[in-house]
Amino acid sequence: DSEVEDKFRMKIYAENKHKIAKHNQKFAKGLYSYRLNLNKYSDMLH
Repeated sequence: DSEVEDKFRMKIYAENKHKIAKHNQKFAKGLYSYRLNLNKYSDMLH
C-alpha cells in the first residue's frame, strides 16, 4: 500500500534528519571534523 510506504519512509526521514541535526551540533562544537546533510537517500535505512 502506497500510504503505508509513505508513512514508513517519512518516519525514517524524520529520524535521519534528527540524527543529522544532533551530529551537526557536535560538529559546531568541534567534536567532529565533518558535517552531515540530507540527500535523496535520506528516507532509506542505513
